[in-house]
Amino acid sequence: MKVFNQEEHLSVINAPSTLHPDVMISVFKTNVCSLVDAQSILRFLYKKYPDGMFNFDLEDHDRVFRIAYHQDIISDVVTILKERNFMCEIL
Repeated sequence: MKVFNQEEHLSVINAPSTLHPDVMISVFKTNVCSLVDAQSILRFLYKKYPDGMFNFDLEDHDRVFRIAYHQDIISDVVTILKERNFMCEIL
């Protein structure tokens, strides 16, 4: 599995949503373990990107983080996670 970093964001394979072709979806493995941390990140992201859709699956062993968006925000989102000392890998 390749570790995602900001400089490589152009190599990310984004998949269009089958329900909304104008929406891109990216899925990441993270090390966000606590609900408090996840909620803090989500609050920040929803405030910064109100039209984005974000969620964590903390019960999955990969601590999956999904984003759906209309514009390219991958680099910003990964930076936000890294600034909070979390890891983010493309699944």
